Amino acid sequence: MDRTSLIKGHLEMCVLSILSKKKSYGYEIMKELEEHNLKLKGVGSIYPILTKLKDQNWVSAYREMTESGKVRVYYEINEIGEIYLQKKISEWLDVQKDIESLLQSQLKGDHLE
Repeated sequence: MDRTSLIKGHLEMCVLSILSKKKSYGYEIMKELEEHNLKLKGVGSIYPILTKLKDQNWVSAYREMTESGKVRVYYEINEIGEIYLQKKISEWLDVQKDIESLLQSQLKGDHLE
């Protein structure tokens, strides 16, 4: 099953959830998503999401030098992002509950007359 299309509209929430636990950089966020079977199409596909989150002022970004001398861009959720994340989680749980209710009624045969 192609889960990518199912989660596409919820990736912002997933990325913010990851960032609510710790600051992170793009590749690390992608790996975290993959650990939860939320795979993106390619390595570069995380960056438009991160750019949008930054443009919406939900995360801040800053550069940091790694031990190997590479510059890495780290993302960190801010207070506005935390508020937005809590709102999106609440919406997701409400929708999930409604869908589950509908599907449970199907299993119970409530649709039969």
